[in-house]
Amino acid sequence: NHDYYLLGYSYQRRFISAFWAGDYDSAEIYCRSMLSLPSAKAPLLQSIYTTFYRGLIGFLRHRECQSEEQYGIGLDSIVKIEFWWQFSPTNFESKLFLLKAENEASLLNVDKARSLYEASIKSASDNGRIHEKGLAYEFMGNFLSSVPSGARECTKLAHSCY
Repeated sequence: NHDYYLLGYSYQRRFISAFWAGDYDSAEIYCRSMLSLPSAKAPLLQSIYTTFYRGLIGFLRHRECQSEEQYGIGLDSIVKIEFWWQFSPTNFESKLFLLKAENEASLLNVDKARSLYEASIKSASDNGRIHEKGLAYEFMGNFLSSVPSGARECTKLAHSCY
């Protein structure tokens, strides 16, 4: 139905806006609303970003409150992005590295997480994905701020990408 598509598109745009504004609570609400619509069953280009951003939010929420449901959302996103990566590595590599970095951060594997964040940054840079590079720096800085390291430098580098 055309009305469901328009409503889904509206929720999806609000989801992305809330995500980039750092309002992850609102982003999750918009995402759940969008996914509850019958039109959400049809794959759209926007579903790539929804899957990616929702996975990042899932891992963040897991670290904040140890929510297994949110951790599962993050893991599901990794599975989907890995599948899509097979068909277009340059489009999905930095996303996949960043999701895997967030997974390792959720497991408190600092060295492995740092290595994957750096791989995401390099991949995004090599493939001209400046916003994904900034996002990787931002998430790396957010995680590293919870452990003694160079979080401030990551935050500065993230801002230079936006």
